[in-house]
Amino acid sequence: MKKIKYIFMSMIAVTVIAIVGIIILDGQQLDCSNDVVALNRITIEASKNLEHLEDMNLQPDIGAFAIYDIDGDLIYSHGYNAKTMIEAMKDASAMQNIILDHTLLGTVVLAPTYEKTIYNYRTKISIILCCVLIVMWGMAITFAYYINRLIIRPFEEMKEFAKEIAIGNLEMDLKMDKKNIFGIFTESFDIMRTELKNAREKAEKTEKSKMELIASISHDIKTPITSILVVCEFLSVIIKDEDQLAKIVSISSKAEQINLMTADLLNSQLEELGELKVTMASVLSSDISTMFIVADTQNKILNCKLEHCIVKADKVRMQQVINNIIDNSYKYADTSIWVDSKIVGNRLLIRIKDMGNGVPEEEIHKIKEKYYRAKGTENKHGSGLGLYIVNDLMNKMEGSVTFRNVEDGFIVKLELELA
Repeated sequence: MKKIKYIFMSMIAVTVIAIVGIIILDGQQLDCSNDVVALNRITIEASKNLEHLEDMNLQPDIGAFAIYDIDGDLIYSHGYNAKTMIEAMKDASAMQNIILDHTLLGTVVLAPTYEKTIYNYRTKISIILCCVLIVMWGMAITFAYYINRLIIRPFEEMKEFAKEIAIGNLEMDLKMDKKNIFGIFTESFDIMRTELKNAREKAEKTEKSKMELIASISHDIKTPITSILVVCEFLSVIIKDEDQLAKIVSISSKAEQINLMTADLLNSQLEELGELKVTMASVLSSDISTMFIVADTQNKILNCKLEHCIVKADKVRMQQVINNIIDNSYKYADTSIWVDSKIVGNRLLIRIKDMGNGVPEEEIHKIKEKYYRAKGTENKHGSGLGLYIVNDLMNKMEGSVTFRNVEDGFIVKLELELA
């Protein structure tokens, strides 16, 4: 492209120079005043001495000329040897008839001067330059048309096609034209697009099948775990032996851990499949207080005071959010928990605080990420999905969740919009 630009720039420069030259050449007019004076003198002398032209009284610097009779034949030559008047008229500097008593006797023709010759050459050069410019620009325009059609336009189409492919648009078709030099590459590019599209569709189907399988397995696991929890609850009522009762409690605790991890995994896959839906409704703050009580299976919440109001939320998803936050506190802090709230503008702010060590400041912004687990939690059960799901559900309920370390513990703050 740059070379073509340079060629056209050079052609424009040559054209400008040529036009300026033509203007200068055409602007120089031929001075014929001396020719007219000389021609008049010769004509006068010729009319006086028509019978004896050799006796004409001429100045030494009169220049070359010839005299022709009325038939155009040469009758006198002074340094100019054109045999006929027709031949002399082709490049004569000037000519004048010899008239005596109103009778045409002949014609005086001045030979072309140096200036006249130069003038004629200038005219010819101007014509040649104009012709050369017309031919040059005609060829250039024709060349540019074919270059644009065969190279530039196909290249621009391929560039645009590659750009669309890069951003993931595999539905765009590339026009096939084997006449241009990129014909074979065009066909190869379109084959590549088709293969990429097929590969992406295959990968998407595989990924969806994998997520559906995980969701299905997670759901199937919850059924036997629920049965185990029910049996443990029944046995804890009828068995009185302390050792056996402790083992049943341990089994129940582990089953509950598996249940929570399976629920997180299931919710994560449902979210990726677009099936983790939220149905917004008006929820009383007293109902949210009840959710904290339900989630607090270890009775670690010492205080739970929420302002009386109505918020926009999904009851089922809100219970999931609170369950995950309280379970996280159990795992990583294992201290008492305080819950309070306040209304700011049109939002209810719920603050959940424990007395744990919190999360390192350099990692606190990562705990919302999927599968992320902070340093020092390797020996704790968990999948790294709990707070990711909390964040996703709060966003879907038009709220938010934030985390903050304080001097005496760790705070999770939930924000919900008032109804």
